[in-house]
Amino acid sequence: MATILLTGGGRGLGRITAEKLAASGHRVLLTARTPAAAEAAVARIRATHPGASVEPRAVDLSSLAAVREFAVRQADHGERLDVLFHIAGVMQTSPVRRLTVDGLEETLAVNALAPFLLTNLLLPSLERSSAARVVVVSSRLHLPGSRGVPVDFDFDDPQLERGYHPERAYKNSKLAALWFTYELQRRLPPRPITANAVCPGFVPATVAASTHGAMRFAMRHVLPRMRFATSVEDATDSFVFMATDPSIEGVGGQFFGERHPVESSPESRDPELARRFWHLAADLSGLQRA
Repeated sequence: MATILLTGGGRGLGRITAEKLAASGHRVLLTARTPAAAEAAVARIRATHPGASVEPRAVDLSSLAAVREFAVRQADHGERLDVLFHIAGVMQTSPVRRLTVDGLEETLAVNALAPFLLTNLLLPSLERSSAARVVVVSSRLHLPGSRGVPVDFDFDDPQLERGYHPERAYKNSKLAALWFTYELQRRLPPRPITANAVCPGFVPATVAASTHGAMRFAMRHVLPRMRFATSVEDATDSFVFMATDPSIEGVGGQFFGERHPVESSPESRDPELARRFWHLAADLSGLQRA
């Protein structure tokens, strides 16, 4: 069975995905922002599945130093990783731009820069696997014409110091996640590793966690009944598919939704923009350019 390191396992889709993977016999390294959150999630899984092989890990993805320290601790184990699954993410609703301890715009830092840095630091562990997978959660919201404020990633202002809007920050981060995924796949050969991105769909139950009042009520009780909504069960089944299904072994550089490849935007598929983001991410995260 596979050893799977999964971020964002403290709650929501991440915790349920971790439970499904552990219940099917995989060894799951479940990360959350704090030790207490990771341990609580693991305890909840073991209460239902006493024999599950699931271990708590803590890493604050909003801190580059914390990501580096976590990667060093993980690498010190000298064990292989078969799957690195980046589920953790933030979706701000406040109109006020929030910065991390490193002075980076929080949405970009957590949703794109942390996966970039953690993946690069854990490549030696992934290389120990005969067929490793890197899976990055993105979103169809990066597509032109999606609801709300349009995506607009400006390399002259990648952290939205001018004209910040939380929706744009989120969409930009999901476009950046695709650039990272596609460029990573181009750089991986001849390593036995594939990189893919996945959209879980619109899951109102998870959006409710970052909303309040009438909007939270709608997300919990009204929108889940709509035909365009995705249930938590379906979204996490899709994540399990990405992590373990043999039908996509050796498949890389794809964007998946509902367990099959879907089209991402032409902008996301531009290799020059992807390389440009890779260099930007390396500079912002302090990783040496390659």
